[in-house]
Amino acid sequence: MSKYDTYTCKYATGVYMDKWTEFKTAYKLAKYGTLSATAKDLAIHRSTVMRQIDVLEESLGVKLFQRNDKGYIPTEAGLEVMRLGEITDVQLTQFANKAKNKEDVLEGVIKVTCVNELALLLFPAITKYQSLYPQVKFEIIGDIRKYDLEYGEADLAIRTGEKPTTLDNIVIPFAKIALVLCAHQKYKDMHGLPTKENLNKHKFVANSERLAHIPWNEWIHDHVPQENISLTSSSQQILNYALQTGAGIGVS
Repeated sequence: MSKYDTYTCKYATGVYMDKWTEFKTAYKLAKYGTLSATAKDLAIHRSTVMRQIDVLEESLGVKLFQRNDKGYIPTEAGLEVMRLGEITDVQLTQFANKAKNKEDVLEGVIKVTCVNELALLLFPAITKYQSLYPQVKFEIIGDIRKYDLEYGEADLAIRTGEKPTTLDNIVIPFAKIALVLCAHQKYKDMHGLPTKENLNKHKFVANSERLAHIPWNEWIHDHVPQENISLTSSSQQILNYALQTGAGIGVS
């Protein structure tokens, strides 16, 4: 097994969108479905709604709506506008509410996502940070799923393997970790230890999914015949239990 670098990622916004008024209008039209309701909500004329939609579609180079006798039906791109609009609406509302009660202290909740096994690396940094900013709280999302920072699913992500190349993410080296293949004494007593030559005679445990941001799981799927992966689970805790009972060989 190899050593893997661990990186901290956070989302950095870029200046790409300059049609915020038109975007808001498209969001409202996708939400209400009619020009009249949209115009009433925004306190503008129906023709202004149509004009702003035309401007945004031309700018994006994609059709956002299909019109029928019931009103305006959002296309796939239009549905994405509505989803982003809902997220933006919620975040701006939260910001406005916080701004009303603004104090000269750093506070709020920082969402951090990582696989469960990396959480132990976080606590010294969290403890130090909270000693400086006691009003800041942390929410640790322990999950194998790769959360999207750009959609606000998390503020920070601890990821392993190759340095992430996602656009608009700020990537900072965080720690180095070493992982090894291991088996319980119970497994060794029953099956002995594996070699490169006899991997196909041994049982392995691995995550159910192949996920590029969990390289140790990829290593097993790449080097061990699939018929020898005798137990899989979406929970690393369950895989650890399997290792402890001698069910197979895995990474720890």
